[in-house]
Amino acid sequence: MPASGHSSPPQSSQLHTGAAALLPDGRALRELCEAAGRDILSIRARRYEVAGKADGSPVTEADMAAHRRLIRGLPRLLDIPVLSEEQADVAWTERSAWHRYWLVDPLDGTREFVDGFDDFTVNVALIEKGEVRLGVVHAPALATTWMGGKGIGAWRWRENRCRELVVRAERPPRILASRAHLDAQTQAWLERFPEASLERCGSSVKFCRIAEGRADLYPRFGPTCEWDTAAGQAVLEGAGGAVIEPRHGHALRYNRGESLINGPFIACSDPGYA
Repeated sequence: MPASGHSSPPQSSQLHTGAAALLPDGRALRELCEAAGRDILSIRARRYEVAGKADGSPVTEADMAAHRRLIRGLPRLLDIPVLSEEQADVAWTERSAWHRYWLVDPLDGTREFVDGFDDFTVNVALIEKGEVRLGVVHAPALATTWMGGKGIGAWRWRENRCRELVVRAERPPRILASRAHLDAQTQAWLERFPEASLERCGSSVKFCRIAEGRADLYPRFGPTCEWDTAAGQAVLEGAGGAVIEPRHGHALRYNRGESLINGPFIACSDPGYA
C-alpha cells in the first residue's frame, strides 16, 4: 500500500486531495489518454512524415493527432487552460495567472516512436499552484497506463487488470537513464554507485518503473521541458517516491517563470539516494 492509504483510483470528480480543489474523474481521464494512444498507434501502422522543430527535435502526425484529441477532451473534464508541447506559445503574462491548468505532452518520446521503440507515452498532468496534483502516463505500444498523485496513490492498468503501486528501494540501486541523453555530468554522478545496475530507456516510462518498484533512480542533468516530467512525477509521488531538484532538495515545481525548461532533477524511490 502506498503511504497515502488509498486502495482504489480516483473515479469521481468529488475526490479531494487535502485542501486542493476537485479532481477530474479518473476513469474518464484514463480513457481519454488511451484514446489518444489509439490515435498514435493508427498512424504508426502506416507511412507517416517526420518533420523537424526549431530545436531539432522531431514531430509527426501522431504527435498532432494526440494533441488535438487531448485539447478537445481535457476541458470537458475540468474547464481550465491546457498547455501542450504542440501549442506552448502562451505568453508568461497570461500563464503567470494560471493557478490550475492541464500540462500535456501528447507524444513523449517521439524519437523512440520514430526509431521503432515501444517506450513512448501520452503524458497528462494537472498542475495546481506550481505543484503536480495528478498525472496519467499511457504507453500505447505497451498497452499500459499509470495514474497517480501525491496523497492519492498510484495504479497501473494492463490487460484490464489494475494494480496498486508502491516504490521498493533496493541497495545497490537500480538506475535508469535516457536512451538518447547520457551526458558527462550524469555519467560522473553515476560513479557514486559503482555497484549499481544501469538500464537505458525512453520517455516517462522511467518514472513509472520506479513507481512499480522495478528501479530506484533516474538522474537527469540535461535539459527537459515541464511537460516531459509532470505526469511521471505525479505517478511516482503517488507511489511514495520523489522527484527532487538536487540544488535545494525540493520537489520539482512548475510554471515558475517564462522558461518551460526544467533544471536538473533526480527521480528516486528513496530521497536518501538524491
